[in-house]
Amino acid sequence: MSGRSDEQVAGLDRFNGRVLGVASMHGKERVIGPALMARLPLAGVVVIHELDTDKFGAFSGEVERGADPRTACLQKARHGAEVSGLDLVIASEGSFGPYPPAPFISCDEEWLALVDLRNATELVHRHVSLNTVFGGEECQSEGEVIAFATRMQFPEHHLVLKPAAAWRSGDRVIKGINDRDTLVRAARMLLAENGTIWVECDLRAMANPTRMRVIGDAAEAFAADLARCCPTCGLFNFAITQALWGLPCGQCGFPTRSTRAHLRECRGCGHRQEAERPDGKRTEDPQYCDLCNP
Repeated sequence: MSGRSDEQVAGLDRFNGRVLGVASMHGKERVIGPALMARLPLAGVVVIHELDTDKFGAFSGEVERGADPRTACLQKARHGAEVSGLDLVIASEGSFGPYPPAPFISCDEEWLALVDLRNATELVHRHVSLNTVFGGEECQSEGEVIAFATRMQFPEHHLVLKPAAAWRSGDRVIKGINDRDTLVRAARMLLAENGTIWVECDLRAMANPTRMRVIGDAAEAFAADLARCCPTCGLFNFAITQALWGLPCGQCGFPTRSTRAHLRECRGCGHRQEAERPDGKRTEDPQYCDLCNP
Protein backbone atom coordinates (compact mmCIF):
# COMPACT_ATOMS: atom_id res chain seq x y z
CA MET A 1 0.00 0.00 0.00
CA SER A 2 2.92 2.33 0.65
CA GLY A 3 3.31 3.22 -3.03
CA ARG A 4 -0.35 4.05 -3.72
CA SER A 5 -1.61 7.60 -4.13
CA ASP A 6 -4.11 9.40 -1.94
CA GLU A 7 -6.82 8.93 -4.56
CA GLN A 8 -6.21 5.16 -4.74
CA VAL A 9 -6.69 4.81 -1.00
CA ALA A 10 -9.53 7.31 -0.71
CA GLY A 11 -11.58 5.27 1.75
CA LEU A 12 -10.91 3.73 5.12
CA ASP A 13 -8.78 0.91 3.68
CA ARG A 14 -5.79 3.22 4.17
CA PHE A 15 -6.04 2.39 7.89
CA ASN A 16 -6.31 -1.40 7.48
CA GLY A 17 -3.89 -3.24 9.76
CA ARG A 18 -1.94 -0.15 10.76
CA VAL A 19 -0.77 0.84 14.24
CA LEU A 20 -1.59 4.33 15.46
CA GLY A 21 0.92 6.06 17.72
CA VAL A 22 -0.29 8.57 20.30
CA ALA A 23 2.27 11.30 20.98
CA SER A 24 1.55 12.04 24.64
CA MET A 25 3.29 12.10 28.02
CA HIS A 26 0.07 12.65 29.93
CA GLY A 27 -2.12 9.59 29.43
CA LYS A 28 -4.19 10.89 26.52
CA GLU A 29 -3.97 7.49 24.80
CA ARG A 30 -6.59 6.30 27.32
CA VAL A 31 -9.31 8.34 25.58
CA ILE A 32 -7.86 8.91 22.09
CA GLY A 33 -7.04 5.28 21.36
CA PRO A 34 -10.47 3.73 22.03
CA ALA A 35 -12.24 6.50 20.09
CA LEU A 36 -10.25 5.89 16.90
CA MET A 37 -10.18 2.09 17.28
CA ALA A 38 -13.99 2.11 17.42
CA ARG A 39 -14.31 3.87 14.04
CA LEU A 40 -11.24 2.92 11.99
CA PRO A 41 -9.90 -0.52 10.93
CA LEU A 42 -6.66 -0.11 12.88
CA ALA A 43 -4.56 -3.04 14.12
CA GLY A 44 -3.84 -1.27 17.41
CA VAL A 45 -2.83 1.84 19.29
CA VAL A 46 0.45 2.44 21.13
CA VAL A 47 1.67 5.35 23.23
CA ILE A 48 4.97 6.89 22.16
CA HIS A 49 7.03 7.10 25.34
CA GLU A 50 10.35 8.32 23.94
CA LEU A 51 9.46 11.98 23.51
CA ASP A 52 9.14 15.23 25.44
CA THR A 53 5.94 17.00 24.39
CA ASP A 54 6.51 19.68 27.06
CA LYS A 55 9.18 21.19 24.81
CA PHE A 56 6.30 22.56 22.71
CA GLY A 57 4.87 24.41 25.71
CA ALA A 58 3.89 23.84 29.35
CA PHE A 59 0.69 25.08 31.01
CA SER A 60 2.61 26.05 34.15
CA GLY A 61 4.79 28.47 32.22
CA GLU A 62 8.30 27.00 32.31
CA VAL A 63 8.20 26.56 28.54
CA GLU A 64 6.36 29.13 26.42
CA ARG A 65 4.45 27.72 23.47
CA GLY A 66 6.27 29.04 20.43
CA ALA A 67 3.40 28.56 17.98
CA ASP A 68 -0.38 28.74 17.84
CA PRO A 69 -2.19 25.65 19.23
CA ARG A 70 -2.94 24.18 15.79
CA THR A 71 0.68 24.42 14.68
CA ALA A 72 1.99 23.13 18.02
CA CYS A 73 -0.33 20.13 17.74
CA LEU A 74 1.01 19.28 14.27
CA GLN A 75 4.56 19.71 15.53
CA LYS A 76 3.88 17.21 18.31
CA ALA A 77 2.49 14.64 15.88
CA ARG A 78 5.41 15.04 13.48
CA HIS A 79 7.86 14.76 16.36
CA GLY A 80 6.11 11.59 17.52
CA ALA A 81 6.50 10.06 14.06
CA GLU A 82 10.17 11.04 13.93
CA VAL A 83 10.96 9.62 17.37
CA SER A 84 8.96 6.40 17.04
CA GLY A 85 9.42 5.54 13.37
CA LEU A 86 5.66 5.06 13.06
CA ASP A 87 3.97 6.41 9.94
CA LEU A 88 0.58 7.09 11.58
CA VAL A 89 0.62 9.36 14.63
CA ILE A 90 -1.90 11.52 16.46
CA ALA A 91 -1.29 14.29 18.99
CA SER A 92 -3.38 16.81 20.89
CA GLU A 93 -2.90 20.36 22.14
CA GLY A 94 -5.17 22.39 24.39
CA SER A 95 -5.60 25.97 25.51
CA PHE A 96 -7.89 27.68 28.00
CA GLY A 97 -9.34 31.16 27.96
CA PRO A 98 -12.48 33.27 27.43
CA TYR A 99 -15.17 31.86 25.13
CA PRO A 100 -15.27 34.37 22.21
CA PRO A 101 -19.09 34.67 21.91
CA ALA A 102 -19.36 35.18 25.70
CA PRO A 103 -15.99 36.32 27.12
CA PHE A 104 -17.19 36.03 30.73
CA ILE A 105 -17.32 32.23 30.26
CA SER A 106 -14.19 30.07 30.19
CA CYS A 107 -13.65 27.49 27.47
CA ASP A 108 -11.30 24.64 26.64
CA GLU A 109 -10.13 24.58 23.01
CA GLU A 110 -8.64 21.21 22.03
CA TRP A 111 -6.86 20.43 18.79
CA LEU A 112 -6.10 16.96 17.42
CA ALA A 113 -3.64 16.39 14.59
CA LEU A 114 -3.26 13.15 12.62
CA VAL A 115 -0.09 12.71 10.56
CA ASP A 116 -0.12 9.92 7.96
CA LEU A 117 3.35 9.72 6.42
CA ARG A 118 2.48 6.76 4.22
CA ASN A 119 -0.12 8.78 2.35
CA ALA A 120 1.47 12.24 2.83
CA THR A 121 -1.61 13.51 4.68
CA GLU A 122 -2.00 15.79 7.69
CA LEU A 123 -5.43 16.45 9.20
CA VAL A 124 -6.50 18.60 12.14
CA HIS A 125 -9.67 18.78 14.21
CA ARG A 126 -10.79 21.57 16.56
CA HIS A 127 -13.16 21.05 19.48
CA VAL A 128 -14.37 23.71 21.93
CA SER A 129 -16.02 22.92 25.26
CA LEU A 130 -17.46 25.12 27.98
CA ASN A 131 -17.00 22.27 30.46
CA THR A 132 -13.86 23.34 32.34
CA VAL A 133 -12.19 23.20 35.73
CA PHE A 134 -9.66 25.95 35.21
CA GLY A 135 -8.27 28.94 37.08
CA GLY A 136 -5.58 30.40 39.27
CA GLU A 137 -5.41 32.70 42.27
CA GLU A 138 -2.89 34.57 44.39
CA CYS A 139 -3.12 33.42 48.00
CA GLN A 140 -1.71 34.95 51.17
CA SER A 141 -2.65 32.22 53.63
CA GLU A 142 -3.12 28.49 53.97
CA GLY A 143 -6.86 29.06 54.37
CA GLU A 144 -7.09 30.87 51.02
CA VAL A 145 -5.23 28.00 49.36
CA ILE A 146 -7.67 25.44 50.80
CA ALA A 147 -10.67 27.55 49.76
CA PHE A 148 -9.39 27.78 46.19
CA ALA A 149 -8.66 24.05 46.13
CA THR A 150 -12.23 23.29 47.21
CA ARG A 151 -13.67 25.44 44.41
CA MET A 152 -11.45 23.66 41.87
CA GLN A 153 -12.73 20.18 42.83
CA PHE A 154 -9.49 19.15 44.54
CA PRO A 155 -8.12 16.49 44.96
CA GLU A 156 -9.76 14.90 41.87
CA HIS A 157 -8.33 17.86 39.95
CA HIS A 158 -4.68 18.38 40.82
CA LEU A 159 -3.05 21.72 41.63
CA VAL A 160 0.18 23.58 40.86
CA LEU A 161 1.88 25.91 43.34
CA LYS A 162 4.47 28.51 42.43
CA PRO A 163 5.65 31.94 43.66
CA ALA A 164 3.76 33.99 41.05
CA ALA A 165 1.45 33.60 38.05
CA ALA A 166 4.23 34.46 35.59
CA TRP A 167 7.05 31.92 35.87
CA ARG A 168 10.62 33.19 36.06
CA SER A 169 13.83 31.22 35.72
CA GLY A 170 14.77 29.69 39.06
CA ASP A 171 11.22 29.72 40.46
CA ARG A 172 10.13 26.67 42.40
CA VAL A 173 7.13 25.00 40.73
CA ILE A 174 5.31 22.12 42.44
CA LYS A 175 3.01 20.20 40.09
CA GLY A 176 0.62 17.30 40.42
CA ILE A 177 -0.51 18.01 44.00
CA ASN A 178 -3.38 15.63 44.66
CA ASP A 179 -3.70 15.23 48.43
CA ARG A 180 -4.36 17.67 51.26
CA ASP A 181 -1.21 16.94 53.28
CA THR A 182 1.06 17.63 50.30
CA LEU A 183 -0.90 20.77 49.48
CA VAL A 184 -0.61 22.13 53.03
CA ARG A 185 3.12 21.38 53.31
CA ALA A 186 3.87 22.94 49.91
CA ALA A 187 1.73 26.00 50.66
CA ARG A 188 3.41 26.59 54.03
CA MET A 189 6.88 26.28 52.48
CA LEU A 190 6.18 28.70 49.62
CA LEU A 191 4.33 31.15 51.87
CA ALA A 192 7.33 31.20 54.22
CA GLU A 193 9.66 31.83 51.27
CA ASN A 194 7.59 34.41 49.38
CA GLY A 195 4.78 35.78 51.56
CA THR A 196 2.24 35.09 48.80
CA ILE A 197 1.89 32.19 46.39
CA TRP A 198 0.08 31.46 43.14
CA VAL A 199 -2.20 28.41 43.09
CA GLU A 200 -3.61 27.13 39.81
CA CYS A 201 -5.23 24.07 38.29
CA ASP A 202 -2.84 21.50 36.87
CA LEU A 203 -4.11 21.40 33.28
CA ARG A 204 -2.12 18.39 32.14
CA ALA A 205 -4.64 15.80 30.94
CA MET A 206 -3.84 13.12 33.53
CA ALA A 207 -4.18 15.72 36.31
CA ASN A 208 -7.47 17.27 35.16
CA PRO A 209 -10.21 14.68 34.55
CA THR A 210 -12.57 17.30 33.14
CA ARG A 211 -10.06 18.17 30.43
CA MET A 212 -9.41 14.47 29.79
CA ARG A 213 -13.13 13.98 29.13
CA VAL A 214 -13.11 16.91 26.70
CA ILE A 215 -10.15 15.37 24.85
CA GLY A 216 -12.15 12.13 24.67
CA ASP A 217 -15.13 14.00 23.21
CA ALA A 218 -12.82 15.65 20.68
CA ALA A 219 -11.34 12.29 19.70
CA GLU A 220 -14.78 10.75 19.21
CA ALA A 221 -15.86 13.65 16.99
CA PHE A 222 -12.61 13.48 14.99
CA ALA A 223 -12.93 9.71 14.57
CA ALA A 224 -16.52 10.12 13.34
CA ASP A 225 -15.36 12.67 10.75
CA LEU A 226 -12.45 10.48 9.63
CA ALA A 227 -14.77 7.51 9.17
CA ARG A 228 -17.29 9.48 7.10
CA CYS A 229 -16.52 9.20 3.39
CA CYS A 230 -17.57 11.63 0.67
CA PRO A 231 -20.76 10.40 -1.03
CA THR A 232 -19.41 11.58 -4.40
CA CYS A 233 -15.79 10.40 -4.57
CA GLY A 234 -15.40 8.19 -1.49
CA LEU A 235 -12.54 10.17 0.09
CA PHE A 236 -12.39 9.69 3.85
CA ASN A 237 -12.81 12.53 6.37
CA PHE A 238 -15.92 14.15 4.89
CA ALA A 239 -15.74 16.66 7.73
CA ILE A 240 -17.54 19.76 8.94
CA THR A 241 -15.72 22.84 7.71
CA GLN A 242 -18.16 25.61 8.54
CA ALA A 243 -21.04 26.54 10.86
CA LEU A 244 -24.04 28.11 9.09
CA TRP A 245 -25.77 30.77 11.14
CA GLY A 246 -29.46 31.70 11.05
CA LEU A 247 -31.25 29.40 13.53
CA PRO A 248 -34.75 30.93 13.56
CA CYS A 249 -36.15 32.57 16.68
CA GLY A 250 -38.75 30.38 18.34
CA GLN A 251 -41.04 33.37 18.86
CA CYS A 252 -40.88 35.47 15.68
CA GLY A 253 -38.98 33.27 13.23
CA PHE A 254 -36.29 35.89 12.55
CA PRO A 255 -32.87 34.33 11.82
CA THR A 256 -30.55 34.63 14.82
CA ARG A 257 -26.77 34.47 14.98
CA SER A 258 -26.93 30.94 16.37
CA THR A 259 -25.84 27.96 14.28
CA ARG A 260 -28.60 26.62 12.03
CA ALA A 261 -26.64 23.78 10.45
CA HIS A 262 -23.12 22.66 9.58
CA LEU A 263 -21.45 22.34 6.21
CA ARG A 264 -19.47 19.21 5.33
CA GLU A 265 -16.96 19.52 2.52
CA CYS A 266 -14.77 17.04 0.67
CA ARG A 267 -11.18 18.22 0.40
CA GLY A 268 -10.79 16.04 -2.71
CA CYS A 269 -13.65 16.72 -5.11
CA GLY A 270 -15.12 19.75 -3.32
CA HIS A 271 -18.56 18.21 -2.80
CA ARG A 272 -20.57 20.06 -0.14
CA GLN A 273 -23.47 18.94 1.98
CA GLU A 274 -25.43 20.55 4.80
CA ALA A 275 -25.75 18.62 8.04
CA GLU A 276 -28.30 19.29 10.77
CA ARG A 277 -27.17 20.28 14.23
CA PRO A 278 -26.32 17.12 16.16
CA ASP A 279 -28.57 18.21 19.04
CA GLY A 280 -31.58 18.49 16.71
CA LYS A 281 -32.36 22.04 17.84
CA ARG A 282 -34.68 23.78 15.34
CA THR A 283 -35.39 27.15 16.99
CA GLU A 284 -33.54 29.58 19.27
CA ASP A 285 -34.61 31.15 22.54
CA PRO A 286 -36.00 34.68 21.92
CA GLN A 287 -33.40 36.13 24.31
CA TYR A 288 -30.80 35.58 21.59
CA CYS A 289 -32.93 37.21 18.87
CA ASP A 290 -31.88 40.68 17.71
CA LEU A 291 -35.52 41.44 16.83
CA CYS A 292 -37.20 40.24 20.04
CA ASN A 293 -34.34 41.28 22.30
CA PRO A 294 -32.47 44.11 20.54
